[in-house]
Amino acid sequence: MAPHMTPRPLPQPVDIARTRRAQLLAAINALECALAVPARDPTWTAQVSAGVDGLAQAFDAHIIATEGADGMYAEIIRNAPRFSFAVNQLVVEHADARSAIAALGKLVADLTGAAPEAPADLIERIREDGTQLLASLVRHRQRGADLVFEAYAHDI
Repeated sequence: MAPHMTPRPLPQPVDIARTRRAQLLAAINALECALAVPARDPTWTAQVSAGVDGLAQAFDAHIIATEGADGMYAEIIRNAPRFSFAVNQLVVEHADARSAIAALGKLVADLTGAAPEAPADLIERIREDGTQLLASLVRHRQRGADLVFEAYAHDI
């Protein structure tokens, strides 16, 4: 019988990133719920706009917690430099996601300035781009979780 191994506590930068990760998930869920509201609902644009704004804030906090000089990625590379490539890939994904969030925000702003009867193609584009963004963020969170697991569960 193998001795019971107590997992070692995660370093503070990883713990902070974990909190930001939970906030990011809440923002992802909020935008997904907003996009699912019927588009002709008079509150749809406001809900989607708030969802995009909340996602932008949560994602910025996630980037600070992971990429900062004292962030999770620096901590991982200090302890396990072999994860540099994986960390760099996640940083690239941050830039891509940040651009996609900004682009979605611009589309929603364009919709806000549209005539009272919003163009159906713009609504459809917002939903399509928003759904693609959310899917990419879910995959990003999965890759980040895999990285933390590999760095801390296996490197004992």
